[in-house]
Amino acid sequence: MEHPGFFQKSGPFTIAEIAQAAGAELPPDVDGGRRLSGLKPLSEAGPSELTFFDNRKYLDQLKATAAGGCLVAPQFLDRVPAGTSAILSKSTYRSYALALGLFYPDAMWSKAGSANGGQAIDPSAMIEDGAIIEEGAIIGPEAQIGRGSRIAAGAVVGFRVAIGRNCYIGACASVVHALIGDRVII
Repeated sequence: MEHPGFFQKSGPFTIAEIAQAAGAELPPDVDGGRRLSGLKPLSEAGPSELTFFDNRKYLDQLKATAAGGCLVAPQFLDRVPAGTSAILSKSTYRSYALALGLFYPDAMWSKAGSANGGQAIDPSAMIEDGAIIEEGAIIGPEAQIGRGSRIAAGAVVGFRVAIGRNCYIGACASVVHALIGDRVII
């Protein structure tokens, strides 16, 4: 099972919106209305995803990418393959970071509990039979807790955290942005 990540993803966005958010420019022949829905590395990106290129060492990956859009320095524009929309940037690392902020706007803020207030265990949390949640523990949205695990009073299990089976999360411990295996004590 693939983990959905620790942040809610926004989008899809048009290439024009991405370029604006990333402080980049579109060449005249690029369709700014093309929509992209995610971000991936050069070698993994598909037609609906954004990637970036900045290091000559990965020139073969740039030539072979199937990405829908690629942030690239102007001197590499002619190396972007057909089918991939070039987005020109003088600082591709910075532009990619800004694009990440567009797709994941809440990434700078960890999520622990529910934003709906008052509920200690979010209704979207998946808790297997036999897990024990002590009074006062907070279980965040989409968290997963395995059978035989015990979450002590005052502990916080954050958004999309996965805790395996037969674990113990101690009093007042906070677990965010983590995938915990079986038989772990925190």
